[in-house]
Amino acid sequence: MLRRIFLVVAAAAMLALSALPASAATTHKLYFPGLYGVKAWGTYVKTSKGIKIHVCAEQTVRSVFAAGAVVVTSNSTRKLHSNGGAVAIGYHQTVCRNVLLRYTAHMQIYTFTANNHGLINHRSKTKNVF
Repeated sequence: MLRRIFLVVAAAAMLALSALPASAATTHKLYFPGLYGVKAWGTYVKTSKGIKIHVCAEQTVRSVFAAGAVVVTSNSTRKLHSNGGAVAIGYHQTVCRNVLLRYTAHMQIYTFTANNHGLINHRSKTKNVF
């Protein structure tokens, strides 16, 4: 009898674990390249529809007008791509964004600073995540 109960409990546990939703996928941290005036962080999760990203950027110095962090994903041939990111304007301002990116083969990240004319002053090296 005890053996039969154990078998039923084990079967129920296996069924429950196999029925987890897609949101139970593993969340990975993003470590953005450093750049003067920018503090950036984020996470990503691979889903069946693409890659869900959560990106935050903070401006850390007064001499920078805007600070941003960008995530770029592409297909296996790197001919098609999509991007998402966050831009903070103002000293000690933080902006976070959630974006679903379509392509899942490759991911690259970088940070940048911009001036008040909308031009990028400095851009960090592009980091390949996968």
